[in-house]
Amino acid sequence: MRILVTGATGFIGSALCRALCGDGHEVAAFHRTTSYIGGISSFSLVRLVGDLTDPDSVLEAVDSFRPEVIFHLGAQMNAAPTINRIMQVNVLGTRSVLMAALRSRVNRVVLMSSATTLGLPEPFTSTKQQPSELNEARVQNSETGLWPFAQSKYLAEMEAQSAATGGLDTVIVNPFMVIGPGNRYRRKSSFMMQLKNNPPRMMMRGGINVIPVNDVVTGLRHACRYGKSGERYLLCGENISYEKFCQLCGKAGGFEGPKLLFENETLARFMVKFGFGHELRIDSLEGSLFAYVNRYFYYNPKKSRVSLHLPPTENLETTIENTYRWYEENA
Repeated sequence: MRILVTGATGFIGSALCRALCGDGHEVAAFHRTTSYIGGISSFSLVRLVGDLTDPDSVLEAVDSFRPEVIFHLGAQMNAAPTINRIMQVNVLGTRSVLMAALRSRVNRVVLMSSATTLGLPEPFTSTKQQPSELNEARVQNSETGLWPFAQSKYLAEMEAQSAATGGLDTVIVNPFMVIGPGNRYRRKSSFMMQLKNNPPRMMMRGGINVIPVNDVVTGLRHACRYGKSGERYLLCGENISYEKFCQLCGKAGGFEGPKLLFENETLARFMVKFGFGHELRIDSLEGSLFAYVNRYFYYNPKKSRVSLHLPPTENLETTIENTYRWYEENA
């Protein structure tokens, strides 16, 4: 099968290219001129240079390679330097890929989105509550200013839904936090490395869904094979509290995990503002995390696991250990 992958030089993209090439597919990697290609240089694939913000380069790549399937993974992760950039790449770039796919009569487009498009879970008001799991039916409810990446990916999904209505076979997949060896772009800035380099003594109450990169690659491939056009599928790993995740990271990374939890966003910001954040080692964490105190980003895997015929996920503790080992070997 002829397959084009955008974002092919990224963390997940390079892992996907490795799997696709290993399966014997004819693969083309679409990337910018400035992209680091070390992650795909050993694979037998075609390299197509272009930019998602340049519709002509996207169209030329699709027209020249004539793929049967496109995995659209290319994305801007943060809003720096301006929010316009993240919208141009994630929304208009997705539109360019979909339009090129329609023109070239591509059989299927698999869009890599994010579970953040389901919006913010409701904050807990009592420690006696039990976390609930969000599913694909959840409607996005976040403000652009708070979470521009989520908003941009939500709009990208709307582009895909519109294309599906227009006759293009599109499938959407939504992971949350992806970890594993090979994340060259975030060797120093990842949440796991922030924890290791400056372990916080306190951690907020709440939780996340963490999935190994190999399971995301499996989910992408199964979505291509089994997914229903116009549908989106959560790619779920393990629902885990921040506290437990930090403890597992501490065990694997050789540092002491946090001993205390804070449950109040205002109190946390106050401590940082008046100098206590440095003493408690919480000022090194990403500032946006304070908005997620008492929120559990837990997701229900039932739909994707059944519909996409997904196997059990990798062991999270083993993945964390392998990830820190890779970071040490590639510092």
